[in-house]
Amino acid sequence: MPRYAAELSYNGGLYCGWQVQPNGPSVQESVETVLSMLNKEPVSVIGAGRTDSGVHAKGQVCSFDMSKEWDGLRLLMALNSNLPQGISAMRLTKARPDFHARYDALKREYIYFLWTGKTIYPHIAPFVHWIRGGKHDWDRVTEACRFLEGEHDFSKFCPVSNIPDDPVRTMYKVRLRRRGPLVWLRLVGSGFLTNMVRAIMGDLELVAKGEREPEWIKSLFEPDFDKSFAGRTFPPNGLFLWRIEYGEPLWNSHNGAL
Repeated sequence: MPRYAAELSYNGGLYCGWQVQPNGPSVQESVETVLSMLNKEPVSVIGAGRTDSGVHAKGQVCSFDMSKEWDGLRLLMALNSNLPQGISAMRLTKARPDFHARYDALKREYIYFLWTGKTIYPHIAPFVHWIRGGKHDWDRVTEACRFLEGEHDFSKFCPVSNIPDDPVRTMYKVRLRRRGPLVWLRLVGSGFLTNMVRAIMGDLELVAKGEREPEWIKSLFEPDFDKSFAGRTFPPNGLFLWRIEYGEPLWNSHNGAL
């Protein structure tokens, strides 16, 4: 059966997460329903990452098999014509037979968006975390970010019930940027644990507020660190799965999004 790869963008606020769940609509279930209808038999979709409830995606990548060969553009248009509100397939292409969206991914990039203005545009409110009031020194956070880079055990940034057997991940790049009242944290890593980025934001907030020194971030990787001294877990609405990187070009000029 021919295999395909698609890049999906979605508003996570409308779904209970990527993965199929019994308690509400998921992105994976929505995509599988449409593809199964087009295929006239069940289709299983594999995503590169499992975003939690309320988390958005600009560039989630998924892979799936169809029972017959489709023209890529025709399948893209048919998929988008039937997907529910809040989900769009941005790019789609035929992939090699053994391509796996999750296991072949080399790097995943997440961005968390903050809004620090006294007022907020209603158009962006669902997609940023608005920090009202308070004094934050984001230059201190810029310094703290470098202590998150490298290979570390990130189990202190994950709920105890969700810590995997191997919680070690490599962060290739952690950067904080500002443009006016908009602040965003960009993280590029080999993989991420449940709530990891949102927990990191909570710890960096303590640094921005002057309650912790930038070097304090290093203590979070110590086995005996008391999590009661860590920051809060930020809400999901400011978080985006931004991009998935593979060791091969998936898209060409005929199936690329802007």
